Amino acid sequence: MLRSIVGYVLFLVATLWLCEDKDIKFGRNWRPVIYGIIFQCGVMFLMTNLPAFISGIEYVARGFMRLKDATLEGTKFVFGYVGGGDLPFELKTNGIPFVFAFQVLPTVILVSGLSAILTYFKILPIFSKIIGSVFRFVFRIKDSIGMVAAAKIFVGQLEAPLLIKHKLQYLPKSDIFIILSLAFATTSCAVMPIYASVLDGLCPNPMKHIIISTVLSVISVLIVCSVAMPEDKLEYNYKDDGKPEEQQYTSFMSAMSKGLSDGTFVWWSIIGSLIGMIALITLANYLLALLPNYSGYPITLQRIFGFFMYPFAWLMGIESSDLSAVSQILGTKMALNETIAFFDLAKANISQESILKTIYAINNFGNFSCIGITVAGLTALAPSQKNIVTLAGKAFVAGFLASGLTATLASAFFSI
Repeated sequence: MLRSIVGYVLFLVATLWLCEDKDIKFGRNWRPVIYGIIFQCGVMFLMTNLPAFISGIEYVARGFMRLKDATLEGTKFVFGYVGGGDLPFELKTNGIPFVFAFQVLPTVILVSGLSAILTYFKILPIFSKIIGSVFRFVFRIKDSIGMVAAAKIFVGQLEAPLLIKHKLQYLPKSDIFIILSLAFATTSCAVMPIYASVLDGLCPNPMKHIIISTVLSVISVLIVCSVAMPEDKLEYNYKDDGKPEEQQYTSFMSAMSKGLSDGTFVWWSIIGSLIGMIALITLANYLLALLPNYSGYPITLQRIFGFFMYPFAWLMGIESSDLSAVSQILGTKMALNETIAFFDLAKANISQESILKTIYAINNFGNFSCIGITVAGLTALAPSQKNIVTLAGKAFVAGFLASGLTATLASAFFSI
């Protein structure tokens, strides 16, 4: 527990390195940070100790997993036994044939469609606005940014900013920095069932911890950004002039079709990314295998990045016997993507407690390939917003520090 607390403090102090204003004033920076830390600890305590909150999260988790079951019915109809249907032949060996691309990944299509429908009926925006008002009260941010932060719990890094698309080009650096940092420190409910399916049976109710991790990471981002780049209201020059918020979809059918088509694009993108990333890893490892072995084992890309992530794993309170394996998983997530990291976590021979702690560290889009996706997507939404490109690298570091706050806080609570 002590290691995790020290880690939390170190990640928070490291945030000062990102701050452009070295003359830190208590009223400008640290007040929302202190309130945010208290708020984050309170949320973690309620989610892990109060029966009503625990039951609510478990209910939501079961609902997310039902999305996977519903998607499976569609994949059975379209892909037959490849998509999870009955086999037209007898297996020669024991087991169930499993095709990840056709039985798990298509969940992203259903979730994308539902997100679009809920947005059309104003359910998601209203719900995000309610939660966002809490963030606004604690961190003194704009209503629109609080709304994006709340929406990021449920949708992806490009869908959340769509709620305030007409304001993006007018936002100051501090607000763009928050939006970018949220993209790198969180995931989306579209991929949560995928991660939970990969870890099914390895720890109790992995979906519950994935949900808690996402909520904590949103708060962590707001804490980090309160230090690194506090809001400057003087920069904000947007005038609403009484105009209503832009309608993303013109009808129910357009919302459903657009959501499903976007989900299909994401599905194919994930498949392509996995194929390409795994192939590149293998190719890089072939080249690294030409080097002499280190400590009796071949040098691999995972081991190199894992070496740099070893202190992070130690600060998370990972037990000594699991430090090497967890650090390599963290390195894989950073260099490649979180999906591959979850697969590595499922195959790792580590304790259940280490699995739970690692979930909180890798459940985010904080990898190098995500920088290009996020910058390109946000630039398309707001072509005149120059801060997107200039702040991307800094926001990536902020997202990493926010993930560190989430992982160390969770580790501290698990150690109590």
